[in-house]
Amino acid sequence: MLSVSELAASLSQPSKPFEQWQPTECGTLPIVIDNNGKWHYQGSEISRIAMVKLFASVLCKEQDTYYLKTPVEKIAITVADAPFVIVNWRYEQTAQGDVLCCIDNIDRVWLVTKKQFLYMQDYQGTAIPYLQLPHGCSARVARNVFYQWAEQIAQADEQGYFVQSATQRFYL
Repeated sequence: MLSVSELAASLSQPSKPFEQWQPTECGTLPIVIDNNGKWHYQGSEISRIAMVKLFASVLCKEQDTYYLKTPVEKIAITVADAPFVIVNWRYEQTAQGDVLCCIDNIDRVWLVTKKQFLYMQDYQGTAIPYLQLPHGCSARVARNVFYQWAEQIAQADEQGYFVQSATQRFYL
């Protein structure tokens, strides 16, 4: 049986060395990620998922600004809320217990862990869970996923409702 770190390594895609890159800021690009995690360029939706995944692979957030960052340039883009949305989920068995796996709107799988944790934030007047992702990015948990968690896996204790991942509790 895999450990949580082995499972994470098998699911992850190679990470960009953002910390090593010190590019010059080159202004802004007319790319907008809307509330539903859809990417738009000059008002038209980017429908090629390969293109969205390419842009997502170089997306980072620094001091409340989202950038597409490469070794030679850093270009600001607009993000309405969170750049990604958790649209599905499942549990995977590991040596440390069942781990909650969240699937985002571009088919990437993220494990809920201390490093990639769930936190609550206001979205359109309602407290909604978000998943912290690498490089300052986050993913809002879609309403249907939140309701599935509430109905199928949420537990309660004296502190409130929570979901569990690898024996850790994440409060909703």
